[in-house]
Amino acid sequence: MIDILGLIYQVIIGPLELLFEFIFSVSYKVFNDPGICIIILSIVMNLLALPLYRRANALQKEEKEKTDSLKDGMDHIKKTFKGDERLLVLQTFYRQNDYSPLHVFRGSISLFLQIPFFMAAYRMLSSLTLFNGRALGPISDLGSPDALLVIGGLTVNVLPILMTVINIISSSIYTKGAGIKEKLQLYGVAAVFLVLLYNSPAGLVFYWTCNNIFSLIKNAVPRVKLRIREPRFLSGMNADGKLFVLCCIYNALLAGLLIPSKVIASSTSGFVFMFHMVPPSVYLGWSTALSAGAFILWPCVVYYLGSVPGRKVYTILSVMLTILYSADYILFGREYGTMSSSLSFYIDDVAASLYLPLGITLMAFIALVVFLAKKYVYRFAVYPAVAGVIAALVLGMINIGKVNDNYGELGYMLDQADYAELSLSREKQNVVIIMLDRAPGFLLPYCFEEKPELISQFDGFTFYPNTVSFGAHTNLGAPALFGGYEYTPYAMNERSSELLVDKHNESLKVMPVMFLEGGFDVTVCDPSYAGYMHVPDLSIYDEYPGIDTYITDGRYDEMAGEEYEESSVLWKRNFFCYGLFRIMPPFLNTLLYDNGLYNNPDYENKYMFTPVTSPDGSVSRGYDPGFLRSYTVLEALPEITSVTDSDQGAFLMLVNYTAHSQQILKEPSYEPALVADNREYDAENSDRFPTGDLRDWQMASYQDNMSSYILLGQWFDYLREQGVYDNTRIIIVADHGYDLGMVPGAVSGDLDTEFYNPVLLVKEINATGFTVSDEFMTNADTPFLAVRGLIEDPVNPFTGNPISMLPKSEGPILVSGSHEYDIQFNNGYVFTPGPWYEVQGNVLDPDCWEYGGEG
Repeated sequence: MIDILGLIYQVIIGPLELLFEFIFSVSYKVFNDPGICIIILSIVMNLLALPLYRRANALQKEEKEKTDSLKDGMDHIKKTFKGDERLLVLQTFYRQNDYSPLHVFRGSISLFLQIPFFMAAYRMLSSLTLFNGRALGPISDLGSPDALLVIGGLTVNVLPILMTVINIISSSIYTKGAGIKEKLQLYGVAAVFLVLLYNSPAGLVFYWTCNNIFSLIKNAVPRVKLRIREPRFLSGMNADGKLFVLCCIYNALLAGLLIPSKVIASSTSGFVFMFHMVPPSVYLGWSTALSAGAFILWPCVVYYLGSVPGRKVYTILSVMLTILYSADYILFGREYGTMSSSLSFYIDDVAASLYLPLGITLMAFIALVVFLAKKYVYRFAVYPAVAGVIAALVLGMINIGKVNDNYGELGYMLDQADYAELSLSREKQNVVIIMLDRAPGFLLPYCFEEKPELISQFDGFTFYPNTVSFGAHTNLGAPALFGGYEYTPYAMNERSSELLVDKHNESLKVMPVMFLEGGFDVTVCDPSYAGYMHVPDLSIYDEYPGIDTYITDGRYDEMAGEEYEESSVLWKRNFFCYGLFRIMPPFLNTLLYDNGLYNNPDYENKYMFTPVTSPDGSVSRGYDPGFLRSYTVLEALPEITSVTDSDQGAFLMLVNYTAHSQQILKEPSYEPALVADNREYDAENSDRFPTGDLRDWQMASYQDNMSSYILLGQWFDYLREQGVYDNTRIIIVADHGYDLGMVPGAVSGDLDTEFYNPVLLVKEINATGFTVSDEFMTNADTPFLAVRGLIEDPVNPFTGNPISMLPKSEGPILVSGSHEYDIQFNNGYVFTPGPWYEVQGNVLDPDCWEYGGEG
């Protein structure tokens, strides 16, 4: 059901509330004192609103003078004529004097303006929890009524009374010489504010008291009449409100509809909660409404209240800004890293100081062009403006169509909500494949060195540090892991008559079908990109009823409900904020992006699921939802694993994304915490890494890999207790590595070998000890390692070709250097062209890599 009142609020009040939040947030970062921030907020908002109030007062005065001049004539008509004749004569009289009864509302414009400003301030400041416990002078708690005076056990809030006294004094000065009606109206407003705000938090009342002081000063200072002269370069031009409105509409559609809809369409599943299914297109209504208020309603209010020369200036400015916004979005849409569903980036390097001269140059160029073309702006600019509005609207609607189509395709998720049951046999041999998405092999030694107890928990494992993947991303590196050498990017391209999605799905079925046909009990959890969907489509296994399939990611996250509620609130706000961030000059990126918070001043007290981390990664607040969804699966493994005396061995293939996340954890336990302050521990262990101090995203990757191994070690302890550890072959492998900048000399030109070094750990049945092998391996060896000795003469059930490790010794290992990871784009018959590399020897040494051409 559409929330009409909510959307109306979003249009009228939402932009003002965002402006309040922005001013307060920026000033709080500077002063860290809510009292000072309230004063700054009051001054800035009053200065911004001052021209509006001055113009509203001028219109009110004009209306009063006009009404007074017509009063005698209207009184005469009312005395002389009656009924319909009086109405007709009055209408003629109004028309002759260029007057409309609707003009009476001009006298109330000033009051009408105060209402949305008051509502925005009330909504933002009354719920600002960072006021709680913060003092301001004699006020001990800005989050509660001031209670400054106690008389005989009766508590009196002094601040609202002071606010009202100042308001009455200001109103008395303003209405000097006016009639009793005008005075009573303002005194009545003061009384209403006293009643409304008497028991409000002191922070809100202090803000309104500052407003009244500002109003008192404004009314006490003699009014200076300012005459706005028409700028010379606008001489001879006729103001055209159509052009102004068209520019406003275009800007609103660009920031509120087109940009947010493109984001959602590019990764619809990222904005859908599997267990709280809501079409994400509903959030576009909120972002568009907020944008309409920011770019249409309030600019039109300013335009309406402006003088004739002022309106010409506004129109020229609107043209300049429209061109600037479009250019910024097109020219500076650079990659900031992988975006999370909270609209923040995993590598959020949005500081754009280098773009300062470029951005200023662009602004100056646009201003110059518009100035030189001033004679043609009003004459011809309407046509491209109309075209821009139509284009933005059409493209936005196309994106909405894609969003709805993508959401419709996610309907399969409703049938995938079962809790997983993982069975292992004590009597027969089991095989477990755990794919840790984006777990680099070069990180494991650091983890095991810091936590030596992992060596005993991983007893029986062999670590292969010299392992290579065939791609830097899941769509390129995972198929070979699941299906073997017939599913490397090069081999899949050779089968150019088949769709990539079909070849990918086939790779996901190779091991499960082999083990099913080999008499094993088969379970598959979260197969990567099954059906080329971000949330795997388990229906690819429907033709094999003996294969049990589950989605575990997010199923055991007890905070999922809170995350859904919080995300819904933030998306109504932040989709527009993201659109605004994208159209503004790039040197404002850091200010507008605000570490992914988009200047939400109450984030630290209200919201939990948008992590904010110090640059060195030692301090963090908030949970990463993606991490929680995956971490809780590994945490729940002992609970969802059942051990039986079945005479049928078990095969389990599980994909998990804990290592892929970027959540700063609480050290040394490496568990998620709302607030993680690791400064002391990091200082004591500053020699952990040879590259020295790490950046936040580097530290997060290390910690998330560490937490993966800790939880797996705990599961292995459980398997030992249940008597199934020794008779279970376990393979831990990744689809690819990650460019963390932790391996000296790993980068050579466009090649970063860290991308291609996945973890590979293999525990054979009844093996003991923890060993390291320098044997050259690839993640495509996984299927052979899984079936070796358990299935005689293993062959690919779909091609009939043998499953083996021989291909890596029979010819060059061709690795794809493509970084096109988007399965919605890279989903034809062959992978999009990119560089190829041949590798032999030390995987992390670029000298062991040879460029193999493009294709």
